[in-house]
Amino acid sequence: MKKSSVILKIARELYSSFRYIQLRLFRLRMWRSQKKLANIKKSQRTQFFNLCDQFSNIYGKVQAYNRDISQFTTQFWNYYNSKLKDVFLPNPPFNFLNDSVVLAVLFTPFNRKRVANAISFLEEKIPKERLQNLLQEDYVGEPLILSSEYLASFASALHLYHFIRFFDKELVDIKQINTVVEWGGGYGSQARIFKRLKHQSTYIIIDTPLMSCIQWLYLSAILGEKDINIIQESTSSIHTGKINLLPLNFIRQHEIQSDLFLSTWALSESSKYSQDYVINHNWYSSKHLLLAYSDNSTEENPYSDRIGNVAKETGAIIEPIDFHPGNYYAFR
Repeated sequence: MKKSSVILKIARELYSSFRYIQLRLFRLRMWRSQKKLANIKKSQRTQFFNLCDQFSNIYGKVQAYNRDISQFTTQFWNYYNSKLKDVFLPNPPFNFLNDSVVLAVLFTPFNRKRVANAISFLEEKIPKERLQNLLQEDYVGEPLILSSEYLASFASALHLYHFIRFFDKELVDIKQINTVVEWGGGYGSQARIFKRLKHQSTYIIIDTPLMSCIQWLYLSAILGEKDINIIQESTSSIHTGKINLLPLNFIRQHEIQSDLFLSTWALSESSKYSQDYVINHNWYSSKHLLLAYSDNSTEENPYSDRIGNVAKETGAIIEPIDFHPGNYYAFR
């Protein structure tokens, strides 16, 4: 590993430790909102622990299909996937969104000003009663609440903001989006938000085997196991109307067509091979794109700005992300 890469990882881990301390202090300030959410959705905790015993078995089964996915991954993700295993195996913690490793990998910041700005935009577009339902967090993972009024976290506000910014361009009506493919779904929050916007839809997340299993646990505890389909065998199929979790080691066994291809930073932070794979599959036949990316390629993520340039060549509209300088949306 190059010396500069080691320095970047050390800096990232120091920063995540600093954020962890900030999070603990801020959680004390927001304890009333945290307690309120815990009371409203306390059944999710029971459901989470009912599913925990299956986590290791499902991960083992997915991993048993030992197809090489190294072309799709990067040195960064290989390193952090190994660290995430230590967090989630053998027994995933209920409050995993507070873990310093998860903070370093999944970037769950807690900036109240950004949340306030996002919510202000959303309030202009969505009636308040509906916005309350769309923004309210779930208890699994114990996310940090940043809006007492909506019981919203940074993640719930940001992920809803992505979608509303996209649909506000009036490139397509949400009624026409029946199938979504998301490249790199984090722990599953964005899929959860889209299902609130349009329950009758098919959603497919493509990710590493470990992340697919984390998504399975998180989403099953919230939405119910019957609504989540994780591909565990090469002969398994995509289920219409469900959230489907497709680990990368099964990706070549599935021909997928979608109405919307979505990736917020994940594809821009992927390998060139991954980007070419998606581009050569014509964005999974998607007429519409919702991408977020950085225009600053680094040693860690050398192809960050490439994906926006390719999207622009296909007719995508490029817009700056107001609260995130140097980062952009590509809408089509």
